[in-house]
Amino acid sequence: MLNRFRALVRMAAVSLAVSGCSSLTGPQLLTDFEWGEVENPATVQERVLTSVVLGELFVLGQMQTPTRCYNIGFDLGRNGSQLTLRVSAKPGNSTNCDQNPGAYRYTLTVHNLKFGTYNLRVFHDITGAQGGEFTETVTIR
Repeated sequence: MLNRFRALVRMAAVSLAVSGCSSLTGPQLLTDFEWGEVENPATVQERVLTSVVLGELFVLGQMQTPTRCYNIGFDLGRNGSQLTLRVSAKPGNSTNCDQNPGAYRYTLTVHNLKFGTYNLRVFHDITGAQGGEFTETVTIR
């Protein structure tokens, strides 16, 4: 009876340890995303730049939009060593927007990537305009 109880306690302890261990599932990606409007849209060329500093991935992008009244959002997916970033620009519903062309810059910081080489695909989905697609290879050390 006592041996059964000890075995049950051991199994419970192992189950708790395994369920709390992130090395089995990998760490959850954490992101910081910020965006802002560019004052002079004529100076903006659609592009993406990446850098890695102290194990964190930084993505700087910029895009042009048909007007100055857009909201920017993102979605980041990971499948093994493939990272897919979708940056969307959708018209805002403000009545104070003029119809002049607009442009936006964004920064994304990705934390908790394991060391290794990743293929980053970035898609700019712009409602009312043609977006862009970019591919970068990044190495996290």
